[in-house]
Amino acid sequence: MELESGTSIAQEIVTLIYDISGYPVMIWDHMGDLLAESGALGFGEKYKLSSDEHIGSLQMDTFCDYIEDIIFLGDARRGKIVIGSTTDTAKMLITMAAQLAVLLCRNCKAYQKLSHHMKEYETLFNLIPVQIWYKDMDNKIIRVNKQVEKDIGIPMQEFVGKSSQELFPSYSAKYYKDDLAVLESGQPKLGILEQINHASGEIRWIYTNKIPTTNCDGIVTGLVALVVDVTESKKMEKQMPIWAKIFESSGEAISVTDKENRFVAVNRAFSLATGYSSDEVIGREPSLLKSGCHDKIFYQNMWAAILQTGSWEGEIWEKRKDGVIYLKWLRIDQIKDEEGNLINYLARFTDMSEKKAAEERIHYLARHDALTGLANREVLGKQLAKDIERARHSGSGVGVISLNLDRFKNINDSLGHKVGDEVLKELADRLETCSKRTSLTARFGGDTFNFIVPKISQKEEIIKVIHEIMSALERPLLHGGFELIITASIGVSVYPDDGDTAEVLIRNADTAMHKVKDNGRNFYEFFEANMNEYASERLMLENNLRRALAKEEFVLFYQPQVDSKTETLIGVEALIRWIRPNSEIVPPGDFIPILEETGLIIPIGEWVLAEACRQHKEWIRKGLPPIPISVNISAIQFQEKGFLPMLSNIIKESGIEPGYLDLELTESVVMRQPEFVIKQLEFIKEMGINLSLDDFGTGFSSLSYLRYFPLDRLKIDQSFVRRLSTDSVNEAIIEAVVALGKSLKIKTIAEGVETKQELDFLRKLECDEIQGYYFSEPLPSDAFIRWFTSR
Repeated sequence: MELESGTSIAQEIVTLIYDISGYPVMIWDHMGDLLAESGALGFGEKYKLSSDEHIGSLQMDTFCDYIEDIIFLGDARRGKIVIGSTTDTAKMLITMAAQLAVLLCRNCKAYQKLSHHMKEYETLFNLIPVQIWYKDMDNKIIRVNKQVEKDIGIPMQEFVGKSSQELFPSYSAKYYKDDLAVLESGQPKLGILEQINHASGEIRWIYTNKIPTTNCDGIVTGLVALVVDVTESKKMEKQMPIWAKIFESSGEAISVTDKENRFVAVNRAFSLATGYSSDEVIGREPSLLKSGCHDKIFYQNMWAAILQTGSWEGEIWEKRKDGVIYLKWLRIDQIKDEEGNLINYLARFTDMSEKKAAEERIHYLARHDALTGLANREVLGKQLAKDIERARHSGSGVGVISLNLDRFKNINDSLGHKVGDEVLKELADRLETCSKRTSLTARFGGDTFNFIVPKISQKEEIIKVIHEIMSALERPLLHGGFELIITASIGVSVYPDDGDTAEVLIRNADTAMHKVKDNGRNFYEFFEANMNEYASERLMLENNLRRALAKEEFVLFYQPQVDSKTETLIGVEALIRWIRPNSEIVPPGDFIPILEETGLIIPIGEWVLAEACRQHKEWIRKGLPPIPISVNISAIQFQEKGFLPMLSNIIKESGIEPGYLDLELTESVVMRQPEFVIKQLEFIKEMGINLSLDDFGTGFSSLSYLRYFPLDRLKIDQSFVRRLSTDSVNEAIIEAVVALGKSLKIKTIAEGVETKQELDFLRKLECDEIQGYYFSEPLPSDAFIRWFTSR
């Protein structure tokens, strides 16, 4: 055939048809010369051509399925086209190719334009992110695009000519059913959600529209399937309830606003924190939470950071629905789509009010005493250092007052620590407001308080403050049904005479205070240089006490107790003495308080019990009758958890009959936690041990509890006995105690009896037992034996 563009046009037609269908294609001219072929793979050699110019004489020596068509220009036959397939698509393509050849021959420009459109179609066909499947009436695949290859994982050419049964045997029945419905009805089937197998074995979800293809006569020739892989969307769909639950149950408050910054979603934590429900905020702007604590510049800077960097975070004060303003830590992030367009803002915040309050509380506790609210020792030291520095420049003085409450331990022991704490708080309020002259009132620890008196020129100014303090303490306190009279021991040091640093001044004031304690309490002393020697001696005393037990420097003395009528021995009281290596005997009043302060009273108290029981058995071995022996028990020792097991063990190891052991407890012991004490005393009585209440009348006894204590004796304190001749009140007290003992069927014993007059008075009142120097002073064991045998 005579084509204006020669062989090139025939080649373009062949290439185009082959690329579209994948079928082998050949074109001859009217002379029988092969102009172009594509994909034939030797297919053309099998055609035998005659010398007849009429193309109809072409014969084909092959068993290959093919179709052919004649190319006419007017009435003349000008060529022939052959396609190696008999499918409807091939028939459609060969007709299109024959017509295209005529058109191209007539108008090369029209051909070129059509070629361009075909290439555009081909590009679109392979680049569109949608799977495209062409199938014939037999449900065999004619062609697929590159997206199918990408999603399925099988090369494009391997699909051609295959059916769904061959490619997807597990799902072919459903595929064929949908395809058959489209092919038979000629109607599209849209929105099909189904599964396919990826070449890797992964099952993926696809969304399919199946549309029938027809020829120019409207006859269905196959179908085209447009498929979108929605596997990731399905995964997202499954995850949505999970993410929604995470969003809703998150402990962090979360809100989402649109690009106009209006709420579109909030979680439960947001509602709990702000007081606003979801319905109350959706569609509104976050400005409804503004507290009014920040100016416009604050918000301008916030939004500038969000626009420039995509996020902002920091502390911000906002307001709850109920009007309460609170601090929170807020983070705001922009959310953009794949194209970078802003779609939302995500805000997350944490309520910082509790954390802020905790931080402020920690800061407060770092500077203040937790119980009383007064400044603590750290603040005391810093403030004193400042006052000293000011005084150094002004030439004035600074006074430091150290105050310790007298016998405050008795309140804790008898009324309990709860009452003790209440007393300390009330006294702290009094002390803080009692004088305007002090720059600081501090609780140094326990029942010790300190005051700073700045800018003084003479000691009288400090004395005036001390009198105000003592006056504030003199007013009685009512707690637990008791009227408490509080006194204090006070020590004073002065800058620059007694030191030039805070540490030295505080220490010297404390030393002066302890000197007052040792001299009788309830007074004040200014520091003197020789007091340091005293303080050093006291420290050395404490250290020596720690070594005394190991070095066996403690001994027991025994003071006889006699029947008031017959003057026969009814028992002895074991009294501890400390004999120093230089043979100096230290009286118990000099070291017992230190033992209690340091806790050494527990091991030494155990030794006293064990030694007294051992001595009792030793006297029996030496021929003396069994003599009842009394041992004092301290409050600390009695409250110690291991006291009862320790007592039981000592009785077992010593072999003493429990009835010959008497434990003396003070009022301060038995009145502390009475219910506990009653149980403890009952255990002791069950062991067969006797019990005495020592120093009766000097503490805070409650007669309502006294009747429940399983006591054997009331011991009248020697302070009442020694002033019998000069104080009629003491006579009345002793008479009352003896009468109480008789009514409760409890024996009474008076200690500290030194004169015949005192003895006669006690006999007259029918006090049962006597103890004191009138009969004997406390004696070492050997001296006691001599005393006993000489009677």
